[in-house]
Amino acid sequence: MMNKHNQSNNLIIEEASHWAMLLDEGDLNTEQKHEFTHWLLKGQVHVDEFLQACAIFDVLSDIDRKKEISIDSLLESINTSESKITTIHIDKNISTKVVKNKRPSKKWTARKWLAMAASIVIGVFTFYQLNPAALIGEDIPSLQFKNKYTTVLGEQRSVTLVDGSIVYLNTLTNIKIDYTKQFRNIHLYQGEAIFKVAHDPKKPFRVWVNGTMFEALGTEFNVRNNQGKIELTVIAGEVALTKNAVKNQNIAINRNTIRLQEYTEMVFPLDKTLIVSIGQQATVQMNGLVTTEIKADLDKKTSWKAREMIFNNDRLEDVIYEFNRYNALQITIDSSSLSSMAITGVFETNDPLSLLKFLESAGKARIQRDSSHKITIYDL
Repeated sequence: MMNKHNQSNNLIIEEASHWAMLLDEGDLNTEQKHEFTHWLLKGQVHVDEFLQACAIFDVLSDIDRKKEISIDSLLESINTSESKITTIHIDKNISTKVVKNKRPSKKWTARKWLAMAASIVIGVFTFYQLNPAALIGEDIPSLQFKNKYTTVLGEQRSVTLVDGSIVYLNTLTNIKIDYTKQFRNIHLYQGEAIFKVAHDPKKPFRVWVNGTMFEALGTEFNVRNNQGKIELTVIAGEVALTKNAVKNQNIAINRNTIRLQEYTEMVFPLDKTLIVSIGQQATVQMNGLVTTEIKADLDKKTSWKAREMIFNNDRLEDVIYEFNRYNALQITIDSSSLSSMAITGVFETNDPLSLLKFLESAGKARIQRDSSHKITIYDL
């Protein structure tokens, strides 16, 4: 079993990689700079892990799991561009491969990454040595500075809460953090989020979507408010689901508690609790019914965290809906037959044109650009 020290260290490594990734993507905004500064000031281990993450950020493919390669050797490595092959299958016996390159690898070597990172760290500590008042009145620095977080179209971010839990917010997501003496409450008003919960049995971690409440039982899970449907997918551990919950009610878990054992559509009493385990999914429908899966596709459900979408015989109509969640370019389908076309493939969330180009080149649809932000798909 992983001890608390290892859990804490793994958390710091994950956070360090997150900040290295954000810096690789571009300049931080004002709020991110503030969060990053306080994260570095948490301690020497944060600085060490951040410098290490920057040093190896562009050479991850060369990392030797047995650690037989020296750090100096890794720093001498040169980036190589990679290609990503996305296979798209359409019913009607048509399939093809779309080959697309990832964004060009940066010219910086890992050694330049390290120099850049070091300058950031030096700048941060110089500022706070010269301005000690900047930390007066503050508790131990944390990445959580407010109780409301929102992402805009196409934006994704992560927030580390005061207890060490991490919330990964998908596009168009709105949450409110409400920690009390008794409970750790998160209200998900819109969108989708993954919750990686720090264990604290004395203070339950709860996610609320309208009247439905999900209580973590030592776990990581994904919750999506999807057009009125509330979808829960358990990535690790277990989650207790309760409908029409009251804010401060205690959850009773005993031998009469319902557990998923098969694919089903169920109606359970409002005073009952449903336990959803790792790899399972439960969806609270708009009519109150709960549909379940005992073997959910975790890769598909959590692929958005890697800015990807996985489809497996999904209707084109649903595929387009998912693309529209992430992009200013909005796509509509002017054909009932095309809407029901089955699509299988892996796509980057910000690249709807790869699908449109395939549909057009395969001779299955006509693509018309109505404006800079609108495209319509027609039958031929």
